[in-house]
Amino acid sequence: MEDETMGESFSDRLWIAAPQAVAAKLSELLASAQIQPSGIVCTGSEAVSVAKDGALLLTTYRLPDMTGEELAKLLGDDADVLMIVPQDYEGVDSENVMMLRNPISQDALVQAVRTLAHCRARMQLLRQKAQKLSRTLEDRKIIDRAKGRLMDTLHITEAEAHYHIQKKSMDSGRRIADVAQDILSAEEIIAS
Repeated sequence: MEDETMGESFSDRLWIAAPQAVAAKLSELLASAQIQPSGIVCTGSEAVSVAKDGALLLTTYRLPDMTGEELAKLLGDDADVLMIVPQDYEGVDSENVMMLRNPISQDALVQAVRTLAHCRARMQLLRQKAQKLSRTLEDRKIIDRAKGRLMDTLHITEAEAHYHIQKKSMDSGRRIADVAQDILSAEEIIAS
């Protein structure tokens, strides 16, 4: 059975970045839990080139060309990083980095990968909702400004201004916010 989180497979976005022997062991541990990563890279530079667009990256603290911490900073928000660190490591988790202290059990590793994938999917849904709410708020502001302009220019009530914008929207088959923006743009052209 392919592992799924939030209704969508995450294996196609999971990469392992670790020295070759460690990467092989991590891949084996994940495979026994039916999690197949997209691939394995052995350096930080290779990890940077593959960990784009929402990748999940399982890495170790030490890579041949950089530390896992440096890698996480280079990736920024492009990827979520699950970093296996030494027991005495003093770094802290950040928004896109989750740390596992070594030694780690197979169950803990698998659970951490699944948890990170689940959190990533939830964050993407929340970001989409936030963007939609932001667009709705911006649309509302534009519509309110256009109603205000129509009320001032045509000396009509707010309800009449709203009806005017709504009717133009229905007649033209365009979004009400786009019609409102046209009204504001036309007013700006007339004013200049």
